[in-house]
Amino acid sequence: MSDWIPFFALLAYLVVAVVLPTAILSLRQGRSAFVFHREANPWQRAMGLGFFALFLGLVGWSLLQGLLGPATLGVWPRPPAIAWLGAGLALAGTAITLAAQRQMGASWRIGIDDRPTALVTHGLYRWVRNPIFSGMLLSLAGFVLACPAWPTVAVWVVMMAGIVVQVRLEERHLAGVHGEAWAAWARRTGRFLPPIGRMCCRAAEPPRRSGDAAPGLRSGKG
Repeated sequence: MSDWIPFFALLAYLVVAVVLPTAILSLRQGRSAFVFHREANPWQRAMGLGFFALFLGLVGWSLLQGLLGPATLGVWPRPPAIAWLGAGLALAGTAITLAAQRQMGASWRIGIDDRPTALVTHGLYRWVRNPIFSGMLLSLAGFVLACPAWPTVAVWVVMMAGIVVQVRLEERHLAGVHGEAWAAWARRTGRFLPPIGRMCCRAAEPPRRSGDAAPGLRSGKG
Protein backbone atom coordinates (compact mmCIF):
# COMPACT_ATOMS: atom_id res chain seq x y z
CA MET A 1 0.00 0.00 0.00
CA SER A 2 2.82 2.44 0.84
CA ASP A 3 4.11 2.14 -2.74
CA TRP A 4 0.97 3.93 -3.95
CA ILE A 5 1.18 6.79 -1.44
CA PRO A 6 3.12 9.17 -3.74
CA PHE A 7 0.69 8.65 -6.61
CA PHE A 8 -2.45 9.28 -4.58
CA ALA A 9 -0.88 12.22 -2.70
CA LEU A 10 0.13 13.89 -5.96
CA LEU A 11 -3.22 13.12 -7.57
CA ALA A 12 -5.04 14.66 -4.59
CA TYR A 13 -2.95 17.82 -4.92
CA LEU A 14 -3.63 18.17 -8.63
CA VAL A 15 -7.37 17.62 -8.25
CA VAL A 16 -7.91 19.74 -5.13
CA ALA A 17 -5.41 22.54 -5.78
CA VAL A 18 -5.43 22.81 -9.59
CA VAL A 19 -8.37 21.18 -11.37
CA LEU A 20 -11.23 22.11 -9.03
CA PRO A 21 -10.16 25.75 -8.36
CA THR A 22 -9.61 26.27 -12.08
CA ALA A 23 -13.05 24.89 -12.90
CA ILE A 24 -14.72 26.98 -10.19
CA LEU A 25 -13.04 30.20 -11.35
CA SER A 26 -14.03 29.45 -14.94
CA LEU A 27 -17.68 28.89 -13.98
CA ARG A 28 -17.89 31.98 -11.77
CA GLN A 29 -15.99 34.45 -13.92
CA GLY A 30 -16.11 32.90 -17.38
CA ARG A 31 -12.32 32.99 -17.69
CA SER A 32 -9.50 30.53 -17.21
CA ALA A 33 -7.11 30.69 -14.27
CA PHE A 34 -4.24 29.79 -16.61
CA VAL A 35 -2.74 33.04 -17.87
CA PHE A 36 0.87 32.08 -18.65
CA HIS A 37 0.15 32.57 -22.34
CA ARG A 38 -1.17 36.14 -21.84
CA GLU A 39 2.13 37.53 -20.58
CA ALA A 40 4.47 38.91 -23.25
CA ASN A 41 7.54 37.84 -21.28
CA PRO A 42 8.73 34.57 -22.90
CA TRP A 43 9.94 33.37 -19.50
CA GLN A 44 6.30 33.09 -18.43
CA ARG A 45 5.44 30.69 -21.23
CA ALA A 46 8.57 28.67 -20.53
CA MET A 47 7.75 28.52 -16.82
CA GLY A 48 4.21 27.38 -17.48
CA LEU A 49 5.28 24.61 -19.82
CA GLY A 50 8.10 23.59 -17.50
CA PHE A 51 5.88 23.28 -14.42
CA PHE A 52 3.32 21.31 -16.41
CA ALA A 53 5.95 18.91 -17.76
CA LEU A 54 7.51 18.34 -14.33
CA PHE A 55 4.14 17.59 -12.72
CA LEU A 56 3.30 15.13 -15.49
CA GLY A 57 6.68 13.51 -14.98
CA LEU A 58 6.05 13.11 -11.26
CA VAL A 59 2.62 11.61 -11.90
CA GLY A 60 4.14 9.09 -14.31
CA TRP A 61 6.96 8.28 -11.90
CA SER A 62 4.62 7.69 -8.97
CA LEU A 63 2.31 5.56 -11.12
CA LEU A 64 5.23 3.38 -12.20
CA GLN A 65 6.31 3.00 -8.58
CA GLY A 66 2.88 1.71 -7.68
CA LEU A 67 2.81 -0.69 -10.61
CA LEU A 68 6.41 -1.92 -10.65
CA GLY A 69 7.57 -1.34 -7.11
CA PRO A 70 10.12 1.16 -5.76
CA ALA A 71 13.16 -1.10 -6.25
CA THR A 72 12.60 -1.16 -10.02
CA LEU A 73 12.88 2.63 -10.19
CA GLY A 74 15.86 2.86 -7.87
CA VAL A 75 13.89 4.38 -4.99
CA TRP A 76 16.00 4.52 -1.84
CA PRO A 77 14.91 2.14 0.93
CA ARG A 78 12.73 3.85 3.54
CA PRO A 79 10.45 2.55 6.29
CA PRO A 80 6.69 2.69 5.56
CA ALA A 81 6.41 5.23 8.38
CA ILE A 82 8.53 7.67 6.35
CA ALA A 83 6.24 7.20 3.36
CA TRP A 84 3.22 7.97 5.53
CA LEU A 85 4.99 11.01 6.96
CA GLY A 86 5.54 12.18 3.41
CA ALA A 87 1.86 11.69 2.69
CA GLY A 88 1.00 13.79 5.74
CA LEU A 89 3.26 16.62 4.59
CA ALA A 90 1.77 16.42 1.10
CA LEU A 91 -1.76 16.68 2.50
CA ALA A 92 -0.74 19.58 4.75
CA GLY A 93 0.74 21.37 1.75
CA THR A 94 -2.44 20.73 -0.22
CA ALA A 95 -4.53 22.20 2.60
CA ILE A 96 -2.33 25.32 2.76
CA THR A 97 -2.54 25.77 -1.00
CA LEU A 98 -6.32 25.38 -1.01
CA ALA A 99 -6.78 27.83 1.89
CA ALA A 100 -4.55 30.41 0.20
CA GLN A 101 -6.43 30.05 -3.09
CA ARG A 102 -9.77 30.61 -1.39
CA GLN A 103 -8.45 33.67 0.45
CA MET A 104 -7.17 35.10 -2.82
CA GLY A 105 -10.64 34.59 -4.34
CA ALA A 106 -11.16 36.18 -7.73
CA SER A 107 -7.55 37.40 -7.83
CA TRP A 108 -6.13 33.88 -8.07
CA ARG A 109 -4.31 33.12 -11.31
CA ILE A 110 -1.72 30.64 -12.55
CA GLY A 111 0.79 32.99 -14.12
CA ILE A 112 0.94 36.78 -14.40
CA ASP A 113 -2.27 38.26 -15.75
CA ASP A 114 -2.14 41.38 -17.92
CA ARG A 115 -5.47 42.41 -16.36
CA PRO A 116 -5.25 44.14 -12.94
CA THR A 117 -6.34 42.18 -9.85
CA ALA A 118 -6.65 43.17 -6.20
CA LEU A 119 -3.73 42.91 -3.78
CA VAL A 120 -4.67 40.28 -1.18
CA THR A 121 -3.09 40.82 2.26
CA HIS A 122 -5.46 39.02 4.67
CA GLY A 123 -5.52 35.47 6.02
CA LEU A 124 -2.33 33.56 5.25
CA TYR A 125 -1.20 36.52 3.15
CA ARG A 126 -0.94 38.54 6.34
CA TRP A 127 2.12 36.48 7.22
CA VAL A 128 3.48 35.13 3.92
CA ARG A 129 3.46 36.68 0.46
CA ASN A 130 3.36 33.37 -1.42
CA PRO A 131 1.48 30.77 0.68
CA ILE A 132 0.33 28.90 -2.44
CA PHE A 133 3.93 28.26 -3.44
CA SER A 134 4.80 27.45 0.19
CA GLY A 135 2.09 24.79 0.19
CA MET A 136 3.26 23.46 -3.16
CA LEU A 137 6.86 23.10 -1.96
CA LEU A 138 5.69 21.38 1.22
CA SER A 139 3.62 18.93 -0.81
CA LEU A 140 6.56 18.22 -3.11
CA ALA A 141 8.82 17.69 -0.09
CA GLY A 142 6.31 15.14 1.20
CA PHE A 143 6.35 13.48 -2.20
CA VAL A 144 10.14 13.17 -2.07
CA LEU A 145 9.95 11.61 1.40
CA ALA A 146 7.39 9.10 0.16
CA CYS A 147 9.35 8.38 -3.02
CA PRO A 148 13.02 9.24 -2.36
CA ALA A 149 15.27 8.88 -5.39
CA TRP A 150 17.71 11.02 -7.35
CA PRO A 151 15.09 11.98 -10.00
CA THR A 152 12.50 13.10 -7.43
CA VAL A 153 15.08 15.09 -5.46
CA ALA A 154 16.26 16.70 -8.70
CA VAL A 155 12.69 17.63 -9.64
CA TRP A 156 12.16 19.25 -6.22
CA VAL A 157 15.34 21.31 -6.65
CA VAL A 158 14.35 22.38 -10.17
CA MET A 159 10.81 23.24 -9.01
CA MET A 160 12.21 25.28 -6.14
CA ALA A 161 14.47 27.21 -8.50
CA GLY A 162 11.61 27.76 -10.94
CA ILE A 163 9.28 28.97 -8.19
CA VAL A 164 11.91 31.46 -6.99
CA VAL A 165 12.19 32.85 -10.52
CA GLN A 166 8.40 32.98 -10.90
CA VAL A 167 7.98 34.74 -7.57
CA ARG A 168 10.56 37.37 -8.50
CA LEU A 169 8.69 38.05 -11.75
CA GLU A 170 5.40 38.36 -9.86
CA GLU A 171 6.92 40.63 -7.21
CA ARG A 172 8.34 42.95 -9.84
CA HIS A 173 4.95 43.03 -11.50
CA LEU A 174 3.04 43.66 -8.25
CA ALA A 175 5.43 46.41 -7.22
CA GLY A 176 4.67 48.22 -10.47
CA VAL A 177 0.90 47.72 -10.24
CA HIS A 178 0.27 48.36 -6.51
CA GLY A 179 3.16 50.67 -5.66
CA GLU A 180 3.58 51.63 -2.01
CA ALA A 181 0.75 49.29 -0.87
CA TRP A 182 2.77 46.32 -2.12
CA ALA A 183 6.05 47.71 -0.78
CA ALA A 184 4.61 48.18 2.72
CA TRP A 185 3.16 44.65 2.65
CA ALA A 186 6.46 43.16 1.43
CA ARG A 187 8.35 44.86 4.25
CA ARG A 188 6.28 43.11 6.93
CA THR A 189 5.73 39.66 5.39
CA GLY A 190 8.07 36.81 4.48
CA ARG A 191 8.39 35.39 0.98
CA PHE A 192 7.68 31.72 1.79
CA LEU A 193 7.94 31.64 5.61
CA PRO A 194 6.77 34.38 8.01
CA PRO A 195 10.17 35.55 9.31
CA ILE A 196 12.20 35.00 6.14
CA GLY A 197 12.34 37.09 2.98
CA ARG A 198 10.98 40.42 4.17
CA MET A 199 11.98 43.10 1.69
CA CYS A 200 13.53 46.50 2.25
CA CYS A 201 11.97 48.19 -0.72
CA ARG A 202 10.26 51.27 -2.00
CA ALA A 203 7.36 51.42 -4.39
CA ALA A 204 8.28 50.83 -8.00
CA GLU A 205 7.27 53.20 -10.75
CA PRO A 206 3.85 52.42 -12.20
CA PRO A 207 3.85 50.30 -15.36
CA ARG A 208 4.07 52.23 -18.62
CA ARG A 209 1.90 51.63 -21.64
CA SER A 210 3.29 50.34 -24.89
CA GLY A 211 3.34 53.84 -26.39
CA ASP A 212 5.40 55.40 -23.60
CA ALA A 213 9.03 56.39 -24.08
CA ALA A 214 10.53 53.72 -21.83
CA PRO A 215 9.50 50.09 -21.33
CA GLY A 216 7.76 49.16 -18.08
CA LEU A 217 5.85 46.43 -16.35
CA ARG A 218 2.59 44.87 -17.42
CA SER A 219 -0.50 45.14 -15.29
CA GLY A 220 -2.26 42.27 -13.56
CA LYS A 221 -1.46 39.58 -10.98
CA GLY A 222 -0.33 36.04 -11.61
